[in-house]
Amino acid sequence: MLFRILLLAGVAAGTAIPAWAPAWAHDCQPYQPEPVILTGEITLQHGTRSGAKGVTKEDYYVLTLPQMICVAGGTAETDEDVESIDALQLKLPQGVKPPLGRRVAVTGTLFHRLADGHTDVLLTYDSAKPAP
Repeated sequence: MLFRILLLAGVAAGTAIPAWAPAWAHDCQPYQPEPVILTGEITLQHGTRSGAKGVTKEDYYVLTLPQMICVAGGTAETDEDVESIDALQLKLPQGVKPPLGRRVAVTGTLFHRLADGHTDVLLTYDSAKPAP
């Protein structure tokens, strides 16, 4: 309630909410099993991974979002609230190559990073289609 009063007071005073302000819980995306559709651009990233066999090079795909989102904690023990993210590593089915370099709407489910992720939240990729 206090937030709404302050928001209305700010709007009445002619001030805008800054872009760096965190997203609020009602605007947050859910963790799996709920599906999400996120729009952005997919790029191929190059990185390294430390493991039992030493450091290995690895390529992975990232969906970069045009604006920050938040993800609300889910039912799994690892599902933590994440206030502001603008990039998600994609977990792709074997043999799938996503469309690169153009704006797409990706459908999938979100899960929090375990040991093998390059971003705090990852997106299990189901499909992508061109976005307006």
